[in-house]
Amino acid sequence: MPWCRRVATAGAVAVIALLLGAAVSAATPEALSMEPAPELHAWTMPARAVALRTPRSAFETFLVAGSAGRFGEAATVLNLSDLDDDVRQRRSADLAQRLYIVIDRRLAVDWRALPDRSDGARDHPAGSEADVAPTPRNNVLIGEIGGVLAPVEVRLERLEPDGTPPVWVIARSTVRSIDALYERHGPGWLERIIPAWAVGAVGPAVGWQWIGFLALVAVSVGVGNLIRRMVQRWLATSERRRIRGLADEVGRPLVLLASVLVLWLASSTLLTLTGPPSRIVSAFMAAVLVGAATWLVMSVINYLSEYVARQRFDEMAESDAMTARRHLTNLSVFRRLFIILVLLLGIGLALAQFDALRTLGTSLLASAGAAGIVLGIAAQGSLSNIMAGIQIALTRLVRIGDAVYFDDQWGSIEDITYTFVIIRTWDQRRIAVPNRYLIANPIENWEMTNPNMIMPVLLHVDYRTPVEALRRRYVELLEAAADWDREQPPSLQVVAANEDVIQVRVLCSAKDAATAWNLHCYLREELVAFLRGWDGGRYLPRSRVVIEPTGERG
Repeated sequence: MPWCRRVATAGAVAVIALLLGAAVSAATPEALSMEPAPELHAWTMPARAVALRTPRSAFETFLVAGSAGRFGEAATVLNLSDLDDDVRQRRSADLAQRLYIVIDRRLAVDWRALPDRSDGARDHPAGSEADVAPTPRNNVLIGEIGGVLAPVEVRLERLEPDGTPPVWVIARSTVRSIDALYERHGPGWLERIIPAWAVGAVGPAVGWQWIGFLALVAVSVGVGNLIRRMVQRWLATSERRRIRGLADEVGRPLVLLASVLVLWLASSTLLTLTGPPSRIVSAFMAAVLVGAATWLVMSVINYLSEYVARQRFDEMAESDAMTARRHLTNLSVFRRLFIILVLLLGIGLALAQFDALRTLGTSLLASAGAAGIVLGIAAQGSLSNIMAGIQIALTRLVRIGDAVYFDDQWGSIEDITYTFVIIRTWDQRRIAVPNRYLIANPIENWEMTNPNMIMPVLLHVDYRTPVEALRRRYVELLEAAADWDREQPPSLQVVAANEDVIQVRVLCSAKDAATAWNLHCYLREELVAFLRGWDGGRYLPRSRVVIEPTGERG
């Protein structure tokens, strides 16, 4: 597409412009200042001990110092006791800077859960009538950041230096993981090679990061379209017809999946956004990636099921129509079931990428109670219809294509959906019957075990009608009819008689209900025409009035 090429070209130009200063980057200072670290045990001083008196104030002190670029001061909130003195002097500010960058990009802090008590205990909720005192703690979890193998916990621990009040500092276990976290979540390759003068020319660091990200979006869209064309061309050259047809179905979900995947890989490798919005963007990309994969899987399921129904079952219908319809019904029901399961799984995985929604979901599950009962009652109808649809498919009560008579309506089963069965009537109307209503009420399935159908023709004729002559004409008509399947031998019987006429019933059979209907209508028309022209219509129903003469009374 022309617009895709233009967008990709513009994005590529923007990325190249950001790379122009890479050659001189080694001679330029870092964007973030690195001042010498002060006394690493500065929290032994009374003024410093006050700032680190509670977990909340200690973590706030670290973030404030980091946001101002005072990483030497921020390093005093780290527990560096695992490091040697010389390593501690050289790397303290660097470790503080790295941890601040990772926390700023990847950690959402719930300040309400961070204690503001010197003993680290949680306060009881407002209105609580608990008689026990809050439990003191020496270790507080702030949050988790994804590591290489497992999430890394960011914790604060309580220390009691000699001669000073207790203080809260970032735990040794977290400090040991700083370098690994920085390698995974720190600045990307593009950020590391951009010189300071180029950053200053573009604007604040956050500004040029977003400009670079938008450029990567444009490039990713172009690369996604390129990947889509390559995959479609490869599929179109396949020797298998079903693979060739798949090329058109996967086009749109594939370009979305490829674009987001390329953007995710490029942004995590070349460029890492900072600030709280970066967490939302990262979660959004992951959710879109899950959504694109779900869309792709659903498209493949739809296409393959339609292909099988169109190719295999159409060929089977010529030799074994009942088996073909049974397989088609099962395929229709279970295709929809698989799609809804994939959709629910995709929605769940997409929502799980957002911390706020994941927390909300946990809260809702924890406090389900009456809400769960209400939701269960509200969804009872839909769930029962879905289960009834599965029951219809398994018990073969009706199948797609079956001729049925239901609620004084004659038609054929056109489709079986998640919750409804669609009946197409003879006059092309569609009746949607809830699945559970269908299985709870009597239904005539004229093709449940055998599509062969017998239809009656009822005639009312005069008492003087020669039945044997009428029978011969009926047999002649039936023998000449191409729709007669010869499964039911010719049968003409007098089945009733009243004071005016006798009732004659003739039978006809055909390969299916629709053919039998047409055949019995044809026989009725021809027999009525025969009676009308036979001896001037003398054997048609008549009403007789006999007037007997009366003699004179003497």
